[in-house]
Amino acid sequence: MTETLQKSLNKSILEDKKISIAIMSSFVILTIQYLILIYFNLIGTFNGNRIQILSKIIVGLFYIIVLPTVLKRNKFKFVIAYFISIFIFLLNYIFFRENWVYLKTIIFPFFFTSLPSLIYSYSINDWNVLKDVMKKTSLIVFIVGFIIGVLVFSNRASVGTYSMSLSYYMLLPTIVYMDKIIEKFNFKSLIVVLISLLIILAVGSRGAIMCIGVFIILKFITTKKKLNFKTILMYLIIIALIITFLLFLDTILENLYNFLLRFGIHSRSIQLFLQDDLHLSGRDYLYKRMVDETKANPLFGIGLAGDRAIMNGYVHNLILELIGNFGLIVGVLIITFLGVITFKVLFSKNKKVSGFMAIWFCIGVVHLMVSSSYLIDFKFWIFLGLSLRATFDKNHVIYKKNNVKFYKEQDYE
Repeated sequence: MTETLQKSLNKSILEDKKISIAIMSSFVILTIQYLILIYFNLIGTFNGNRIQILSKIIVGLFYIIVLPTVLKRNKFKFVIAYFISIFIFLLNYIFFRENWVYLKTIIFPFFFTSLPSLIYSYSINDWNVLKDVMKKTSLIVFIVGFIIGVLVFSNRASVGTYSMSLSYYMLLPTIVYMDKIIEKFNFKSLIVVLISLLIILAVGSRGAIMCIGVFIILKFITTKKKLNFKTILMYLIIIALIITFLLFLDTILENLYNFLLRFGIHSRSIQLFLQDDLHLSGRDYLYKRMVDETKANPLFGIGLAGDRAIMNGYVHNLILELIGNFGLIVGVLIITFLGVITFKVLFSKNKKVSGFMAIWFCIGVVHLMVSSSYLIDFKFWIFLGLSLRATFDKNHVIYKKNNVKFYKEQDYE
């Protein structure tokens, strides 16, 4: 390889690292912000709002620093994405004026976080670089989350009845280190996963547990290991642990709940898991309301942020939200498109790609079936950007050979 080509590749890798740091910065900044807010009891206060604004500015600086690199790589796609998005927002302003007061609240997160996350993640050429940054980010988030957990368990800080935000922050280290355990078992990763799970169960939401469950299922479906003695033994141990856990689930949860009570923690998630019936926390009403509204407006739906207008909150379901935002025909087409590219990346012939995308699917998509909104969730847009790149431009995969990195399109197939 010539020296010029080597320099070019090194420059590309450095640029990928900067872009990766930018899109992963939100995870770190948001977790640190949450630590500050609960430690000083600033949630809902004037100073708390100032800290949240400062956090947004810091994340914005990360994005701005690498904007020239992203524009150099995908200027046309950047312009097109913003043009289409602005056009859609203008249409909603014209035809759904009743939603405008709610639509204004999502302009900043959508245009300055969600949409940039789509273009920035699409612009990464070397996923190995992104994966390395993800590991470092996961460790930082875990450390901050662990500090939050210690503060809560020692009654030096409170997150209230439960914290959906904290559980989804801790989802990143849980899934990343769980992926490492499945690939190659080690005690460091196991400790991180167990502590993260304890924090999620103690003060988090069931949605995060669902994401972890989906990841485990996807990982075992998409991972094909050679069946040697060590692999078979590992699978048998895991299956035995799962069966044991399921058989004694109530007893385990009751003991864990009683353990947490010693620290004054009433785990909402465990209480709900121990109930005999399925508790949807009022989501069944939201779903029914959205279905009824869509039936009344099947062609064009109720517009962007329409769920906020009719129920003063999110519908908490990605599929219903899309159909409500765009109507039955366009909504189904969008859902079908998302379903096809999701299937292609999760079940790619390249197992490294499918395993990597399983991480982002469970971090960025699964929780949207029961919480939040795709319009303001940057994790969803990172998943979408990576999926689009993997589906329509396969030259992004780089692999190592003789200590030098080469592009190889056919390696992706």
